[in-house]
Amino acid sequence: MTIASFKRLILTISTVCLFIFISGCAQKQTYYPVYENPTNIKWIAEDIDGKPIEGFTHIWMRLDDNGKIYGSGGCNSFRGEYSRTNGQFNTGPLAMTRKACPKNIALQEFKFMQALERVQTMQERNGMLYMEGDGNSLLFYKGH
Repeated sequence: MTIASFKRLILTISTVCLFIFISGCAQKQTYYPVYENPTNIKWIAEDIDGKPIEGFTHIWMRLDDNGKIYGSGGCNSFRGEYSRTNGQFNTGPLAMTRKACPKNIALQEFKFMQALERVQTMQERNGMLYMEGDGNSLLFYKGH
C-alpha cells in the first residue's frame, strides 16, 4: 500500500466517522399527537406555574363532554363543573375531599387547585394542554 492510498483510506475513514458522529448528535424528532377535543382524556399535570410537579405526586384531571370536571390534586379528589364559550374557560365551584396529606403535597395541591380555579384560557399545542389565567398556568400531558 502506498502512502497516498493510505492517506485516502484514513481520510475516508475519518469522513465516515465524522458523519456517524454528526448524525448521532442530530436533534431527535419527538412526535406529539394533536388532540382536536380535550374532553374525555385523562390529562396529567406536568407543571404548575412553570414549576415541575414534585415527587411522585399524581395530579390529573378529566373534562367530560357534559361540562363536568374531576380528578385528583395529588392527595384529594375533586369534581365540579366547567364551561368553554368563545375561547373562555371557567370552572364552577369545585368540591374536594379533605384527607390529611403530607405538608409538601398539601401545598402543591393547594397551588394546583388555586390555578385551576383561575384558568381563563385553554389551548392544545404539540400534544400538550396549556391552561392559563390570572397569573397562573398549568401544563398537562395525555395520560393512559
